[in-house]
Amino acid sequence: MRILLINNFYYNRGGDCTYMFALKRLLEQKGHEVIVFSMHHPKNFASEYSRYFVSYIDYEEEMRNISLVSGLKVLSRTVYSREAERKIRDLIRDVRPDIAHINNIHHHITPSIFYPLKKCKIPIVWTLHDYTLICPNTSFLANGRICERCKKRKYFWPPLVRCKKNSFLASLMAGVETTIHRLTRVNELVDVFIAPSRFLKEKLIEYGFEEKRIVCLYHFIDAPSLVNGFQSDNYFLYIGRISQEKGVRTLIDTVMSLNTEIKLKIIGEGPMREEMIERVRSRKIDRIEFLGHLSHDEVLNYIKGSRFVVVPSEWYENYPFAVIEAFACGKAVVGSNIGGLPELISDTERGLLFEMGDRDDLIATIEYLLRNPDIATEMGENARRFVYDVLNAERYYERLISLYNKLLSGQGR
Repeated sequence: MRILLINNFYYNRGGDCTYMFALKRLLEQKGHEVIVFSMHHPKNFASEYSRYFVSYIDYEEEMRNISLVSGLKVLSRTVYSREAERKIRDLIRDVRPDIAHINNIHHHITPSIFYPLKKCKIPIVWTLHDYTLICPNTSFLANGRICERCKKRKYFWPPLVRCKKNSFLASLMAGVETTIHRLTRVNELVDVFIAPSRFLKEKLIEYGFEEKRIVCLYHFIDAPSLVNGFQSDNYFLYIGRISQEKGVRTLIDTVMSLNTEIKLKIIGEGPMREEMIERVRSRKIDRIEFLGHLSHDEVLNYIKGSRFVVVPSEWYENYPFAVIEAFACGKAVVGSNIGGLPELISDTERGLLFEMGDRDDLIATIEYLLRNPDIATEMGENARRFVYDVLNAERYYERLISLYNKLLSGQGR
């Protein structure tokens, strides 16, 4: 089978790329031919199909020197890329793929590619990695807080609350983009949406998408990551962006209140990093260590050496890879009772849940695992079995290829 994988970026940039590269390897291992369509970028990996990629655009640079011309350029590229439409038409003509598997395409490639695909009767599968189809800001966040003001298609809200990069113009464009895509009903050209969490699937249905066109399919994790951890008694771990919506401030304030010698190690960068470092320094706390950005192998080693991992998010987490990698290393996860986290953690089975933003509840939860290391170990073993039994690549492939075959036979939509 010739499978066309489409994503804005073709380098290790985030969760969507992690998934795409893992899926590409899996499909190729199974004997399929994988064709890539993406955007040129200085960090891209080499690809024999790069001549078809759309040109690179740096939105931050364009917006920094905003003018009427650059504004129109950004708006046209964000909503409907004629270049992407033209280049994917060339790719289809030359390669003739059987099926198209979309990932993140908004703002760069755009849904303009759907029209040539449908004209050539190529089924479209779209794996969703965020909430872009129902939230102009992609994350249900406005100024660091959960926001659903746009529900029932009230897309005038983004510029009013400046939810996109705290910018009126960026927020206006986000609202316009969503409005146009809704009015043109472009998403109806997609045959099947894949939601990696039940939470995302339920949100899509809540916002008007047909349930029969949505399949919930948890992402898999590569076999090399399925490694046993070793026990360390001196730290637990946070991995991710250091920002308000990730709940890092709540976590740090919690740890500063704990009566323990166990350390918190924080891996990652973000806009609040310096503020949080100063917050810890001013209180003369030496039990919190900021490790900055690390390689993937280094992150895995820290996970393996931890007691457990904490995900204190204060937004609708969809399917964080930090949780899955912790599970793969046999570690329990403490997480907020919000978004897709509860269905992954399954309270008291693979970790513990606490009420989002509730510092006292988080204190009690962490102290419980610190006092009961045997329970933390048992939860970690449950988590590792969950990865082996449910999130393995073979199971994922069987379900995905079954979906592909149904679409190709005309039965899938």
